[in-house]
Amino acid sequence: MKSILSFVFCFAAFVASLAAASQPNAIVAADGSGDYTSLQEAISAAPMQTDPAGPRWVIFVKPGTYRERIYVQRERGHMLVRGEDAATTIVTFDLNANLPGPDGKPIGTFRTPTVQIDGDGMIWENLTLANSAGPVGQALALRADGDRLVFRRCRFLGWQDTILLNRGRHYFVDCRIEGHVDFIFGGATAYFERCHIHCVGNGYITAAATPKEQPHGFVFADCTITGAPEAKTYLGRPWRDFAKTVFLRTEMSEVVRPEGWHNWNKPQAEQTTFYAEYGSTGPGALPATRVRWAKTLTPAEAAALTPAAVLGEFVSREAADTKPHLVLVGDSTVTDNSGWGAGFRQCVTDGVTVTNVARSGRSSKSYRDEGHWQTALAAHGDYYLIQFGHNDQPGKGPERETAPDMTFAENLGRYVDDVRALGAQPVLITSLTRRNFDADGRIVSTLTPYVEATKRVAREKHVPVLDLHARSVALCEAWGRDKVAKLDPKKADGTSDTTHLDGAGSLVFARLVADELRRVVPALAPALREANEGADE
Repeated sequence: MKSILSFVFCFAAFVASLAAASQPNAIVAADGSGDYTSLQEAISAAPMQTDPAGPRWVIFVKPGTYRERIYVQRERGHMLVRGEDAATTIVTFDLNANLPGPDGKPIGTFRTPTVQIDGDGMIWENLTLANSAGPVGQALALRADGDRLVFRRCRFLGWQDTILLNRGRHYFVDCRIEGHVDFIFGGATAYFERCHIHCVGNGYITAAATPKEQPHGFVFADCTITGAPEAKTYLGRPWRDFAKTVFLRTEMSEVVRPEGWHNWNKPQAEQTTFYAEYGSTGPGALPATRVRWAKTLTPAEAAALTPAAVLGEFVSREAADTKPHLVLVGDSTVTDNSGWGAGFRQCVTDGVTVTNVARSGRSSKSYRDEGHWQTALAAHGDYYLIQFGHNDQPGKGPERETAPDMTFAENLGRYVDDVRALGAQPVLITSLTRRNFDADGRIVSTLTPYVEATKRVAREKHVPVLDLHARSVALCEAWGRDKVAKLDPKKADGTSDTTHLDGAGSLVFARLVADELRRVVPALAPALREANEGADE
């Protein structure tokens, strides 16, 4: 009893410490329910601190539209501004370069930003930064003059010159950026990871002004490019002659012009720019028609362009300091009670949040129809791990069963789209195998059509996929029938349940999930404990 009470008290203290650590220093609310009604007021009231080793000042912004201009001075860079939801937490203004200034002359591009950041080391999450001037010329949503700026799950909305990355190093993760002419431009070094680039009209995505001596300009990795109907875009044109821009493994819709790049009517720039692609996919990925002076990277060259290699070690520090929120979605084989969910909690490092909203007996259809999906989205996770298939099979009834290549695939596609709309990262998982052996010791699986459909959706949607089915089949066949049977829970009649998992089985198969997740989503590696897969428990 004493040890149990000790555990309870320690656990309560641990939860309290997490709650305290997550409390913001200031709350901004447009309706007056916070400490401030203006984000600029909250930023201006923050302490002047620049030491990256010190505690970061945290400002939480409640949903609302904040019509104001924001300036972050150099002395106040070490802070985190976090919104509740990018779709409903909006900072906007509408200056444009043609407006007259106090002297009667046009104010010019550089004086139009809705948000201007001079401070170093700032983090922005779950916010929309917009310039609502419309198609009237240059109008900045963001001007970045600091260093080591990080933007996660943010939206940047504008038309011409949406984002000016003037100097420094900047990291954009799971963001959406809209515009039509030169809407990502400047001389800074920036890495865009899993971002959605949307072209609202004809134009150019990038206009880099990379200094000659600077090794990197703009790098886009695992991004998606879409556009308005009839819109056509170039990937970039050189604002300055030594512009550097690279697209890695990017899904390009037909909005991307076949030639890909433009020289800004500066033939000499063709000799000095560095424009390159690697692993582009989609109807806009046409390497045979690209301009002759653009390059295709080798696999080794592409692999070397990691966030840390391009931006420096501050990216690794930010990843280590930020604990992700993982949401588990699926059927009973994912739940804490009878699936790998409980074991997965043991596979993550301290401080990582795991929310398991899997439900027994649900299929990709019934999970949404019964409202469980809305509960999952309301969790506002950073990553959504989604596994269905068992209850989608024939014989499960019209309220659950789906056709693998039709309704099942459509359902998965909707899940992926909904997660991305939330600003989070979807990860698809193929079904955990049932542990049924034939006479030769091979696993007999009826889940293959749903496994293949899951992998196909992942390919088409350009989303990571964990092939848990293949990994669990391989482990079961390597262990053999007798050893695997020790993981089977017992049914009420005393027979073995070869679908669900006991405590030991939960950890064994969760380790496969963690191992695959580390491989297909490298950004999550710091959040996962190292373990020998399949170790005897």
